[in-house]
Amino acid sequence: MTAREAVRSGANGEAFYAAIVEQIAHPIFVKDREYRWVVLNRAACELFGHKREELIGKSDFDFFPATEAEGFRASDRRVFGNAETVIIEEESITRPDGSVRKLATTKAPLFDETGAITHVVGIIHDITPIKLTEAALRVSNEALEASVEARTNELRDMQEALVRRERLAVLGQLAGGLAHQIRNPLAAMANAVAVLRRRLKKVLQGDLEAAQAIAIVDEEIWEANRIITDLIDFARVRPPTRKRVKVKALIDAALAHAKSELAFPVTVRGDSYLDVLVDERQCRDALANLVRNAFEAMGEEGSLTITCRDEGAFVVLAFVDTGPGIVESVRRRLFEPLNTSKPLGLGLGLATARSLVRNQGGDLVALPAVGGAHFEVSLPRDPSGTEDFPIVTG
Repeated sequence: MTAREAVRSGANGEAFYAAIVEQIAHPIFVKDREYRWVVLNRAACELFGHKREELIGKSDFDFFPATEAEGFRASDRRVFGNAETVIIEEESITRPDGSVRKLATTKAPLFDETGAITHVVGIIHDITPIKLTEAALRVSNEALEASVEARTNELRDMQEALVRRERLAVLGQLAGGLAHQIRNPLAAMANAVAVLRRRLKKVLQGDLEAAQAIAIVDEEIWEANRIITDLIDFARVRPPTRKRVKVKALIDAALAHAKSELAFPVTVRGDSYLDVLVDERQCRDALANLVRNAFEAMGEEGSLTITCRDEGAFVVLAFVDTGPGIVESVRRRLFEPLNTSKPLGLGLGLATARSLVRNQGGDLVALPAVGGAHFEVSLPRDPSGTEDFPIVTG
């Protein structure tokens, strides 16, 4: 009998109520005490993925994976054993096509006229769309949280960078204003030391302690003058005046510029006759800074190797020394101004060197190394060959 026929036959017959169950949108089933289906509405058959005649008289174990069927059976036992309604807030069911649906199921006992439980009646709510929405919302929230965290870190970094720029701006102003005022007294002190050394030459020859005192004063004057030079160089990186220059000329100039401190062997490898398009003096100062750093790290016991290699638009100069190396925590902040481990330094040497190299359109980086320090300088070339610049060879 169809649902329409059941309605026409009257509202009090069993067929009428069966037709109502059949038309309910939610899956409904009834199991007997053998856990076999005896009633299934159309929605239940569609959910399970089988025809009604295939399901009637069968159990969960005939159609679903064992782990799922065990869960269904366990809740059926609770209904029969405790004579209570069982609510399963979430469980999974695997359909014949392999797809998995998420269900919320309510199971209730059905009693006969003696009060004995004869069947389990179940109604299912397919909550798969809700779960998919929750999962999508969770992913969206996680992505939003990650985005907020990344943006927060970015803003924090920007704030720190702004503070550093403000500090450096003040430093630049101080450098310009105080350089001459400090250098003048230093020059006077240096002249006075030179006069004392000449006048007291015989005395100093016999008085080692006095000679050492004069040398210390001379050395400290030189160190103070170098700090002032670092301040001025960092604060006043001018626009580059580019010309084509051989890499060998830059290296030779850098070594000569640092010769007052250089006391260890330097090996140059690769094609040092490649040409680059740079400001010669700025590059010389940057490379000389790397040579001085190597000396300060190694003293006279180590060696420095400079390797030149062609990388198309750039020539890369690798500076590798045999010193103690740079720990990772220091390497990450190596080029930050005012960050130094030297007791008398301002941490501007490497910062200035990078600024000078980047001023050419290149870059200066410190690479991880096992023993020793490893710096690489990238300097731009003129691969088109159309620029009419004079070539400086040395």
